Order: sequence, then structure tokens, then C-alpha cells
Amino acid sequence: MANLSRGDQLNVFEVCLTTADVVAYLAATGEQNAVWDVSTPPLAIGALALGGLMERVGIPEGLLHTGQQFDFLRPVPHGEPVEVRITVSAASVRRGALMIVFDLELHSTGELVGTGRTNIIVAPPEATEELS
Repeated sequence: MANLSRGDQLNVFEVCLTTADVVAYLAATGEQNAVWDVSTPPLAIGALALGGLMERVGIPEGLLHTGQQFDFLRPVPHGEPVEVRITVSAASVRRGALMIVFDLELHSTGELVGTGRTNIIVAPPEATEELS
């Protein structure tokens, strides 16, 4: 993760939730809404996108997820693949802590269906040793 720089783009990947996935997500969250009978809950897509981000950059010791936001532009039907594009929009080191901001674009059927941003901090090794 320390090798990431502003402007870096991660490999594009897809997420896709089937009807069974949506049913499981709704059971886990307790959220119920008739619109989810055909549309995928946006935060389920966001969660998979963030999971894919962590699979690609790893989860180092001392990682803190400090914030995220998503804007969804249209409903995504069950089973419709969503392409996730992630760019490093900021990367810096302050007092030994690595701070990275990732911008996400979510595309489906050739159009932008959502955007997002997530912020992380990786504490310096000496800070994580003090917690052990």
C-alpha cells in the first residue's frame, strides 16, 4: 500500500449480486423494502466494491477506515454486473502515518451508476506496537 501514489489506478473488477445474494444481504441487515425485490441495495454494491479494494491493496496492520461516501445514480437490477474502477486521489505521509483517499466509479451497461470515495489511514509501525 505504501507504493500507491496519486493518480494510480487499480485493476478494474466486477461485482454482481444475484437475487439470492440480495435476500442474504437483507436478512443480515434486517432492511426490508419492496424496491429490493428487483433492485440491488446500493450499500451492498458499495460493500462489495470496498471489499474488492481491500483484496487488491491488502490490509496492513494499523489500518483505519476513516470514512466513505457513495452516490448512486440509478437502481441496479439483481444480477446486473457492476464494473468498479478505483483511482488513488490522494496519498501522503504525516507523522509516519500513511493517508490514502480512493475514488470509485461504478459502471453498468456502459453507464455510470454510482461514485464513491473512501479514506484510510495506516498507522506507523511504532504506533501499532504500542497497542500490542
